[in-house]
Amino acid sequence: MLSAISSAIHWRLGKASKGKDKQKFANHIFEAVKDKPHQDAKLRRAVGLLVDEKMYGHALDLCDRKLAGDTSGFWTHYRTFVEELARAKSSNGNFKLALFNDTDFRVNIGCRLTSQGLKDKIRKIFPEAAITSLGFRFSAFREDFAISIAVKNPDQDELKNRLRVGYGDNALGTIMESSFVVLQPEGSLDPKTTMEGLATFFTPALLAQQIGIPYAVLNGTIPIYSDERDVYLRMLFETLKFVAARDEISASHHNVRFLPDAAFLRIPPSQASERDGCLITTGARNDAADDITIFKAAIDACDTLSLRPIVLTHAVDRLAEFERDIVARGGIFAETASIEKAAETLSRCCLHIGGRFHMAIFSILCHVPTLLFDVKTHKNQWLAQYSPLVRLVKPGSDLNVEARTFLDEAPDQSSPRVAGYEEFLAAAYSAKALR
Repeated sequence: MLSAISSAIHWRLGKASKGKDKQKFANHIFEAVKDKPHQDAKLRRAVGLLVDEKMYGHALDLCDRKLAGDTSGFWTHYRTFVEELARAKSSNGNFKLALFNDTDFRVNIGCRLTSQGLKDKIRKIFPEAAITSLGFRFSAFREDFAISIAVKNPDQDELKNRLRVGYGDNALGTIMESSFVVLQPEGSLDPKTTMEGLATFFTPALLAQQIGIPYAVLNGTIPIYSDERDVYLRMLFETLKFVAARDEISASHHNVRFLPDAAFLRIPPSQASERDGCLITTGARNDAADDITIFKAAIDACDTLSLRPIVLTHAVDRLAEFERDIVARGGIFAETASIEKAAETLSRCCLHIGGRFHMAIFSILCHVPTLLFDVKTHKNQWLAQYSPLVRLVKPGSDLNVEARTFLDEAPDQSSPRVAGYEEFLAAAYSAKALR
């Protein structure tokens, strides 16, 4: 009882110190979780808080304390993620490029996979590029703005204010100092995004165009709406000439360029000789009940096919009640990992069952067939059309039958060849002469 009270007090004091006194914050967090077992949710949130504060050394220390007896593989995998962040270095080239909505620093493996692919390609096209990354503030979607920038042509002051709310106080200065502005929608827009939210999100490109700085919008799924938001996007993309979507359904509907997701641009990992696992993931924008339904069906398929369950998903907390069962089956229960560690683990699988778009692409890179659930976004539908290693399934499908059939029929082929990025980005940059 006293230990629980002490932990709760230190937890509150630690969170109160967050962003104010880093050392005090870390000390309280360590005290709050020092006696917590490996699978405790608060312990796992604690290392996440340290990562949020970029206190990677402290986060690694906490991981190291839990490596002994890490039967689920959670801490072994998480540690590699922290190491990946700690190794990241800023570039120092002479060509300043601003990348808005860079998702390379998120816990979600797919976010890093696609952003790293895009940045790798940018550096190949522009070898002297010094990339400045700016994240989107999702609280801006809930902001109540006095002036609309969606129903009329906004002036620069209105755009600058909206840019600050969406991307922070340094966003304007970053644009003004840059030779090229790139906006990556990634998976940040969804059916709930309002028209003003859409306008806020696209401000980096709108402002760059008004000022006369080259810009490009690419590597994202653009939602398809059935109301005035769809009309707004059509008008927006008539204004913004250099826009590409990462799936053909978005591109065709909105009449923009199609460039396959930049996650395909990552170098394929080396292949493992032994494959005895089944990757299990959750679904984008699923609720907890949806993910548990997917999980239970996947576990049943694992038992039928004698495969080890490999859970690797940011929504791992939703499946916490099943962790012991997964470990008992010789499986892995992990939230995240470095891209290299995730590839190593995934390459030991012969099947992926889940709803995660980027983990399905990662599976393609590792030559792992995917039974992909048709979740609340059309990007999964496109991916099933794009690669024969992906088969779309519906909730309630007999995965035992689906899995056996697909494993027999799935082709043994390499990842799709992705082309067009060089041409698109070069054209967007060279169009500065036309402004």
